[in-house]
Amino acid sequence: MSIQVLQQSAEQMSEIDQTFDLIYMDPPFGLQRDFKMQEEDGSEKSFSDHWESFDDYIQWYATIINAAYQKLNRNGWMYMHNNFIGNALVLSHIDREIRDNFYTNISWKRSGPKNNIKNGWGNIVDSILVIRKGNPYFEVEYSDLDAKYEKNSFKNQDEKGYYALAKTTGEKSRVGRMFEFRGYNPHYGWRMSEDQLMELANANLLHYGKNTVYKKIYLEDNKGVPVQNLWDDVYYISRSEKNKRKYPTQKPLKLLERIIKTSCPADGWILDPFCGGGTTAIAAQILGRNCITTDTNPDSIRITQDALGEQQENNLLSYFN
Repeated sequence: MSIQVLQQSAEQMSEIDQTFDLIYMDPPFGLQRDFKMQEEDGSEKSFSDHWESFDDYIQWYATIINAAYQKLNRNGWMYMHNNFIGNALVLSHIDREIRDNFYTNISWKRSGPKNNIKNGWGNIVDSILVIRKGNPYFEVEYSDLDAKYEKNSFKNQDEKGYYALAKTTGEKSRVGRMFEFRGYNPHYGWRMSEDQLMELANANLLHYGKNTVYKKIYLEDNKGVPVQNLWDDVYYISRSEKNKRKYPTQKPLKLLERIIKTSCPADGWILDPFCGGGTTAIAAQILGRNCITTDTNPDSIRITQDALGEQQENNLLSYFN
């Protein structure tokens, strides 16, 4: 495993002699403000997010995306973390091939409702554009079942335990295979072959209803709910959490762990051209992936190097939680 923290700009990506399975970028958002955070010793960490105009910012952001895409393996993922305005506008400025490989937009609910909103809608969601190139690695991640869903869905029971019902029949928009099975002959056919149904029947995995047959999905075997493109279970690092937030725009460890686990193979390489608080590098080290991260801010480089050393020495997995 290799973790490299380089003090260089995102514009210098072409100088990196490596291609990547996963690229995650969390650039400045073009907010025309300075970000500052004071340490207990009185020192201050900061970076500037000022631009001549928002058009200049979008052009710069598009240039960075185009350059990053050139460092992506022929089978790889690219995640661009921004607000909705930046990500919506940049799509029309990036290269056509990248637009053609646009996969989805992840909405990350970074906090709970704000109580100080008076004249508009509370802004509690970030946008993460996802580009899929070729046929990249992906491992589904599961979140815990909602208690209400669990109660309403897993309400059937046999000697093995509680189970939910999954359809085995076709539907109007997708007619299945036509045959009779144990007296059942659904109007829109079956979703599986007769041999597959028989295999389920022999394993006592079929539930016979009045008019149709269902597959049993046992609660004890259920991995949870596959994570979709709305992430509302990862919270931002609050200012009140002592010794947790080391950089003004630092992202939570769980966010990067999810992206890396799902989108980078065990021996894969990750690029983060905006190191910031170093969360990507920390997550990569914990998960055993290779990572190169860069930043021009010396505070960012120092914070990340210190965190990597501390995590490696003491196995402080809670460093960024």
